[in-house]
Amino acid sequence: MVIDEAFGRGSDESAQYGLKLFAQLNLQLLIVTPLQKIHIIEPHVSSVGFVHNENGSDSKMRNLSIEAYREEKSRTGGTR
Repeated sequence: MVIDEAFGRGSDESAQYGLKLFAQLNLQLLIVTPLQKIHIIEPHVSSVGFVHNENGSDSKMRNLSIEAYREEKSRTGGTR
């Protein structure tokens, strides 16, 4: 199931409820979200595809395990 910014406008509580429900239904999710909601989604994922577009013309994607993402986030002070 693909969820594209589904949790961007809702409350943190509704996002958590939805993620727990999807887990109970054993659904595999592809979640597309801005960084503002990553703290809600992070406990529910095992890997991250981080897309970054610095100059406005070429996007780059990095695939990271959730552990590698957390290590990088702590190393950069949570800016990614």
